[in-house]
Amino acid sequence: MFNKKARRNFRQRRESSEEDEGAAGGGREGSNQTDSSKLLNETRRGIWCSSKSNTAAPPRSAGSDSSGAEDSEEPSASSSSRRSKEPPSTQTLSFTEDKDGESHVCGLSSTGNEDGDFKVKRSINRAVIFQVRKKEDSPIKLTHPQQILKQNRRRARAQQDYIPLDGDRESTPGSVDGEEDQSDREHDSDDEPDDHERRIQFAPKSKTLREQMAEKMGESEGSGSDSQVEEDHHLWEEQQIRKGVKRHQKKVVDIPETLPPVSINIIKKRITGKLESLKEVHRAREAELRKMHLDMESARSSLENLENHPANEQLLFYSSMNVFSRNLLECLCEKMASINSVELDMHSLYIDQAESLLSQRRQAVQQESTRLQQLTCKWNVHLEDDCGSVPADLEPTAEQEAELQIKRADILKTSQEIFADVQEDFSNVKKILSRFDEWRVSFPESYNNAYIGLCLPKLLAPLIRHQLIGWNPLKAEGGDFEALPWYFAVEKFCHGQGYEESENADKKTLPAIIEKTILPKIQGFVELVWDPLSLQQSQCLTALCQRIQEDYPVFDSGQSKTAKAFLEAVIQRLRSAVDNDVFIPLYPKTYLDKKSSPQFQFQNRQFWWAVKLLGNMALWDGLVAQSVLKELMLDRLLNRYLMMTLLNESSPEHIIQKCKKVTGCFPKSWFGDLSAGSSLPQLQNFSKHLVQTTHLLCKDSKDTTSCRAVLSDVMILLGTIKAFETMKAIAESYNCQDLLESLHKS
Repeated sequence: MFNKKARRNFRQRRESSEEDEGAAGGGREGSNQTDSSKLLNETRRGIWCSSKSNTAAPPRSAGSDSSGAEDSEEPSASSSSRRSKEPPSTQTLSFTEDKDGESHVCGLSSTGNEDGDFKVKRSINRAVIFQVRKKEDSPIKLTHPQQILKQNRRRARAQQDYIPLDGDRESTPGSVDGEEDQSDREHDSDDEPDDHERRIQFAPKSKTLREQMAEKMGESEGSGSDSQVEEDHHLWEEQQIRKGVKRHQKKVVDIPETLPPVSINIIKKRITGKLESLKEVHRAREAELRKMHLDMESARSSLENLENHPANEQLLFYSSMNVFSRNLLECLCEKMASINSVELDMHSLYIDQAESLLSQRRQAVQQESTRLQQLTCKWNVHLEDDCGSVPADLEPTAEQEAELQIKRADILKTSQEIFADVQEDFSNVKKILSRFDEWRVSFPESYNNAYIGLCLPKLLAPLIRHQLIGWNPLKAEGGDFEALPWYFAVEKFCHGQGYEESENADKKTLPAIIEKTILPKIQGFVELVWDPLSLQQSQCLTALCQRIQEDYPVFDSGQSKTAKAFLEAVIQRLRSAVDNDVFIPLYPKTYLDKKSSPQFQFQNRQFWWAVKLLGNMALWDGLVAQSVLKELMLDRLLNRYLMMTLLNESSPEHIIQKCKKVTGCFPKSWFGDLSAGSSLPQLQNFSKHLVQTTHLLCKDSKDTTSCRAVLSDVMILLGTIKAFETMKAIAESYNCQDLLESLHKS
């Protein structure tokens, strides 16, 4: 706050006795000369700095309450307690001026001004006195430790009473002790640190909580009040007890003044409820007990199995199976490339033959159509009048078949050499399954945990495919896959000897092999070799699929991905046949009225090819969804191609004959769930055309016998497709209800 220069501490000079006496007589009589410790004790009230050496006590204000206590020679505990209780006087920063004296002193003095303002007095020598506000609880300690020790020595030499450290013993002037004290003060001033080395504290330091507690306890001890200590201790105990009661306070239960009435029914109800609760607990305990018994039995059986099968034997078996499995996998992985190569060669042979026959048929149709287009401008040649029939399958020539068999034999010979260098333990399906059967019998738990039944289809697939290289599912003489060696070995492994169900039968292993190995093999033939217009191939293929469906339910509602892929391949092949292989040309009516014309013969022949495809599609009933079959057979084939030919037919007899063939191709399962009097909506045009044909035949016919024969055939056709309403209309028109009743009875 004040911009002042740093203070300098000057050593005091020894003055003559005259100067001492003059200084003592200058208005300070009655005050004794203080020693060095007295001067340091006064630093509790103020810090002094002077331009000249002054050994006299500093001036004090008249209003200072603590001056009397400091001048007493024997300070007591009671006086110190009174000073601690008295409020400290307000200290002000004052600047005093002494014009008469030679020494000009500045310092902080207690003036007793309660307003706390500063009184400034200018001096000639500008000597300033700073007096620091004294705090009762935090005195400023500036006394050097060595100085304290010298005080004690002086007191000991004087053989006087003990004086506290904060009080100084005054020595009389002229005494030996006074002179010694004067000399000691001179030496002590040399040991004291200079002002620039010592930090002057204008304000007390902040105290820690521990120091404040210790100070309060010290004040209470200094007061000598034992009752206050006991009161504080008692207060502390009450506080601790109160904290414990609040922390562990229990809830007070409010007891109602009046209790609800209690009757026997209420008591009985409560006892019954308690009894039911105990019974429920008892039942739960009984269930736990039964479970414990089952666990004990299971543990006992496991213990017996372990005792019967030593660990060494089991370890040896697992080690041998591990080695066998690794060797088998290594062998099959090495032979897979050869198996795939031979299988591809055989498929390529069948594909080449199928493509040759298909291109031959399509080329013949194209050539015939081109020739007939050229004949439309010329007179047609007379040919035999014939309605026609379903054409036979297109078969390869004898030379083509012989060449095919030679190539097939070479491929089979190559396939036999694939496992020629392999031991039978790794190439024979029966011996391989015998090793896994030993595992299943000896250690059934580990066998089931390893899911061997699910791994066998994939493990045996290369060996089964090797045996199926020469198998053709499109030919009856190609043999059945159930007659191959692998099938007997797998069937025995799954169902036991003599088709008896064994205890550890793997019932799902054989169906899984059929689904994952046989169906993909058949699917390859369907996509690349099968001709939907071939009746023989279609019959062999559908018969095989029907038998698989009956024996191994792989085409159930919850079909696998393999079964769905197979049926999708069949549908795509049938759709491709309708779009690419069905061709029925249109010619002028003048050419079609003549049944012997080549145009009629060609159209008629193409019509019967379409009817043949319609019948081959019907063979897939029960395998392919009915909605898909109806869309292919009725919407695409019947209404788009066949009905066009029937409508252009000029002979009613030919229409009836062709309609009989078309109706015979429809699956009977389509009409089983139809209600009486209704038919399929896709057959309405077909039914109407039959009625119109009947009217044409019976209108101009004078022969009632032939008319009734025609009516009988038409009603049979309509009854097949469940067109009962149309049958009744015809019977009423031609008065032949008896014929209708006879048909109903039959």
